[in-house]
Amino acid sequence: MQQTRKSRQREAILANLRARCDHPTAMELYLSVREEIPSLSLGTLYRNLKGLCDSHQIIRLSDGGEEHYDACTVPHWHIKCDHCGRFYDLPTPADVASVVPTPEYSGKIYGYSLIFFGTCEYCARAADEK
Repeated sequence: MQQTRKSRQREAILANLRARCDHPTAMELYLSVREEIPSLSLGTLYRNLKGLCDSHQIIRLSDGGEEHYDACTVPHWHIKCDHCGRFYDLPTPADVASVVPTPEYSGKIYGYSLIFFGTCEYCARAADEK
């Protein structure tokens, strides 16, 4: 695992992300962390997000559109809502860690991401109320 230098900004970004469960975009995270560190620049945020991803302290979620971030790095599944565009955690079977590629694969794997696409429970509930 690649080591990342500690900095006040990096620690604040990681702490903010660990305290949430909404899988924020970089801009959402930026606006939130700036409440604590008003001098934080967008460039600093992006550099730190890249370093945190590279060191596997956070994960980046994307379906080819805007990227979202998650501080939970244990294997788990997500759903990307077609209506609100958010990512949400899904209940994940306990034996998910046993999911491995075929023995013929000789590369190095450090993790995986499984994203389902559909309608989140919040948007589904709102649609039912209409």
